[in-house]
Amino acid sequence: MTYPFIPIGLIAVFVVVVLYLLIIKKDMKKVKSILYPGLFFIGVWIVIYYFLLT
Repeated sequence: MTYPFIPIGLIAVFVVVVLYLLIIKKDMKKVKSILYPGLFFIGVWIVIYYFLLT
C-alpha cells in the first residue's frame, strides 16, 4: 500500500519545481503564485499524518 508515500513524492516534486523557477528561470512572480498553495498542501498533509499516526 503506497498511498501514504504519494504526498511525500508530490512534496519532492513541489520543491524541485520551486528550485527550478528560482535558479533556472529566475521568475519570482511565478514562485510567489505557487508557493502559498504548495505550503497549504504540505500543511494539510502534516495534519492528516499527525492524526493518522497518533
